[in-house]
Amino acid sequence: MFSFVAELFGKSREVRDLDRYLHQTGINPRAVNDATKFTICKWIREAVAQNGGAGPETINRQRADLQASAAELLAYCVLGSSDFVEMNSAERAAAQEARILSATEGRNDFDAGIIMLTLHASIADPEIAARVEIESD
Repeated sequence: MFSFVAELFGKSREVRDLDRYLHQTGINPRAVNDATKFTICKWIREAVAQNGGAGPETINRQRADLQASAAELLAYCVLGSSDFVEMNSAERAAAQEARILSATEGRNDFDAGIIMLTLHASIADPEIAARVEIESD
């Protein structure tokens, strides 16, 4: 349903931007279903809206930062550690590992949501899916 609507009316700028960030991290944006991307974009809009009173430049910078951050964690969860390192770097992979640890310990709801979306959409790398399930028990 979502992909039909997206094809009919075209993707929103937010989704196209998220797709661009996914591509920059080494993942084909088509590997992530539209419903997952729409949900992440909604969460980004909500996070930016919580900082009401900021100017348009600040809001655009926040949105771009959140999109890039979400795309990087999403790509890590889908690609897995070794493929992510191959496409990016060991340092960036280590940063994503730290984010996963923080999320599984309940310190970052935004990241936890992204991780759970990949698990529920069955697009998470099997090694990461197994590890996150173990850590969240």
